[in-house]
Amino acid sequence: MTSVEHQKMLNLLAATLESQGITVTHIDMAEMPEYFDEKYRKLPKPKERDGHVPDLEGMKGALRHLGEVKTRIKGDPNINAQLKAFTGREMNGKEIPLHIAVPKELKKELEKKLYKIGLYEKCKKGTVRIWA
Repeated sequence: MTSVEHQKMLNLLAATLESQGITVTHIDMAEMPEYFDEKYRKLPKPKERDGHVPDLEGMKGALRHLGEVKTRIKGDPNINAQLKAFTGREMNGKEIPLHIAVPKELKKELEKKLYKIGLYEKCKKGTVRIWA
């Protein structure tokens, strides 16, 4: 079940990405449109990737961007599979960036998780970006 906190963070992530020049093209409102800016309410849900659906998709130039919100790290049964499904993808010969939004208090925990599953190098390269 998607929480109000998750949806508010997703709306904020979408607005932040747009301020960075990324046009949000898909967003998963999970039947909770009241927590989203009007401009996002008619957007389609993102496509499934390796059995998982990201929270949002956007485009900057010819490069797709994916977004995911996590309100918890420990106890999230899908996090490893989702992170692996959304990273390492390419488009036009470039790696598709993944933007992950978490509450500030979970940033270090997410960094440890990424390190543990071998994805922390992508943070250093900038293809995985954490927003707290």
